[in-house]
Amino acid sequence: MRIGLLGSVAALTAGVILIVLSVTEGAASVSLIVVIPVITGSSLIFLLGVGLLIVGFLFLPLAFVGIEDEGSPTRPPMTNPPPKTAGGAGGFVLIGPVPIVFGSWKGISKRAQLWLVVLGTALFILTFVAFVLFVR
Repeated sequence: MRIGLLGSVAALTAGVILIVLSVTEGAASVSLIVVIPVITGSSLIFLLGVGLLIVGFLFLPLAFVGIEDEGSPTRPPMTNPPPKTAGGAGGFVLIGPVPIVFGSWKGISKRAQLWLVVLGTALFILTFVAFVLFVR
């Protein structure tokens, strides 16, 4: 477990270092497309760095499989079950300047809906203006 975590973090770190090294040597270039940075390269160092990043990202979730909390004491069995509470699950994803809200909420307040629309619109306008100003 611990070796897998250290290995994946080492692969991620080495990958980033190799990519930065190839950019500083001029074998790779960095550009910005709308709000997404794109790095392109043509050297073996860059390819090795990207490969290490992929390996690190793939093995990072596997490093946490099977981790048990050994320090927590065992609970005695409960005689009365806890009361059930109403709840929900959801999330907020920001893809570029576009916010996407999803979930199983019973009712999101009108104020929250309004703020999400206002913030999403402001982010979209800000990104569009920055794109128009800096591309020309």
